[in-house]
Amino acid sequence: MLTAVGGVNVILGIVLLLIAVHTSRQYSGVGTRSFVACIVGLGVWAAAGGVNDIISVYELGSPSGGGMSSGVEPPSSIAAFGLQGSRIVDWVLQTVVPVLYALFILAYTTRTDRREQLLLFVLVPFGLLYTGGTMSATLVSLVLDNLPAGLSETLLPLLQFAISISLFVTGSIVLLSLGQLWRTLHRYQHVSTRLTLALAVIVPPVWFAERFFIALAETPLARAAIPVPFVILSTGAAWLAVTRFGLFEELPAALAVARQDIVAGMPDAAITVTDGHSILDWNAAATDLFEREFSTVVGEHLATILPDTFDIEELLAEEQTTCRLPDSDRVLEASSSRITDGDDRTLGHTIIFRDITDSRQNARRAEVLSRVLRHNIRNRADVATAYLRQLTDNPGPDTADKIATTVEEELSALRDLGGTAREIESVLQADKRTGNRSVEELIRHAIEEVQHAQVVDGGHECAGDVSPVPVVIDTPPVETRANGEILIPVIRELVSNAVEHGGSAPEPRVSVRLKGSSDSKGVDRWWIDVADSGTGISDHEVEVFEDAEEQPLQHGKGLGLWLVWWGVDRLGGEVSFDTDSGTTVTVKLPGSLLIHD
Repeated sequence: MLTAVGGVNVILGIVLLLIAVHTSRQYSGVGTRSFVACIVGLGVWAAAGGVNDIISVYELGSPSGGGMSSGVEPPSSIAAFGLQGSRIVDWVLQTVVPVLYALFILAYTTRTDRREQLLLFVLVPFGLLYTGGTMSATLVSLVLDNLPAGLSETLLPLLQFAISISLFVTGSIVLLSLGQLWRTLHRYQHVSTRLTLALAVIVPPVWFAERFFIALAETPLARAAIPVPFVILSTGAAWLAVTRFGLFEELPAALAVARQDIVAGMPDAAITVTDGHSILDWNAAATDLFEREFSTVVGEHLATILPDTFDIEELLAEEQTTCRLPDSDRVLEASSSRITDGDDRTLGHTIIFRDITDSRQNARRAEVLSRVLRHNIRNRADVATAYLRQLTDNPGPDTADKIATTVEEELSALRDLGGTAREIESVLQADKRTGNRSVEELIRHAIEEVQHAQVVDGGHECAGDVSPVPVVIDTPPVETRANGEILIPVIRELVSNAVEHGGSAPEPRVSVRLKGSSDSKGVDRWWIDVADSGTGISDHEVEVFEDAEEQPLQHGKGLGLWLVWWGVDRLGGEVSFDTDSGTTVTVKLPGSLLIHD
């Protein structure tokens, strides 16, 4: 009878191995390898148990398992130890199979990152401890007579302690795996209950039967027969999970990993807090936004990382709110959602901060361009139309020449307006930094593009033909990382505006000077001042640009100064005006853009 039970176990082990082969051939992807490894381990475990049962028949000396007959000599100690091979495999797999099962559950239901895998493999020494302990206990029992006196009494308690520790650890792994399965079923509604139950009975029942239920048996036959129904249950559950319940079609790990990856990789800052407003988690975008590492704020109150101007209750009201970071032009749009349990009780909140600064600036720029273009195009078109009508009413030669000149000037201004609009588009799309270039070289290049402007040296002598308006450059030999496609148009427009407004003075003159402030770490900030000695820019123009927006009835004269404003903003700087004596426009730029020896 004991031989028949052993044969059943061997057959079940072979069936499990065939299921593993079928799975490896038919499926691939998340959890497949760990599932196959688990089923292979379970199959070898069952087969080893069956072989052990068959060997036990001959150790006992009776095919019926009733005891050793008088005619059969007991095997020698060495031969007896050799017959323990199947038992040693059985002891090893009692620890290995639960670890493989836990790896499969983790891979199937959630992300198995290195930390989780490391946690499981840290438990491997306990498995080795258990295996070594049981092998040593067998060895001690077989060669007891050859050991020094008292050594066996010293070793056996230590070995039994090692076995107990391993039993506790392996049992914890099995229970945690079952808990993860239940958590997955509760969390993801698309995972079927029957599949979850099938996965739950593949390994745990067999392990509990082998480690606990066998201890209740009083005869070798009972000990061999107790695990059989549990192995049959595991074999049937594994087959149904693979072939009927869509084991590798539902994949709850796909949803879990997708959620993690989406939150981690999303450009918006995401923060998860408890119902008591303690920080639980946040993504990389939140680290960049609040300039704090997650490890320094986890468990802290939400108020510790938010500016005082933010109202927490308003943020958690599940309505979109707009807030501005202090001492910054950055505008955030915040929205929140509740985290609830199955009874709709609030467990916490998730807050999403979206930086809408660029979108607002782009909308404002588009509005300004639209208004300025409509205003200037309409005005100049009206002027050209009016003069053409005069030509129709009074087609005299003198009048025709004057009208033609005026219309040509208006059309030329319209062409320049379109060119400036295209240049603004290029400036806004250009990179902030490029290769290093001399600041003086960039300034000279900008001045060369300005009509009626001529660079003069420090002694105010003209460099070449005398220009109507001399321009003095005063800059140290420094280089900048600022993109010349932005800085050159900015300086050109400022110099052009200075030449235009400074041309009526008795001795018109324009200067371009570079200044900087330094600290222990290098250049802190640097300035480019463009000054003229003329009447200065009008207060109306200054008000438009200090407000940084166009009002329906308030327009700048053109797009040139808007190019300056947006170009400097693109470089991370600021523009200011001083109109007390002539006009001085100051462009303040970050020190990181200047290379100072």
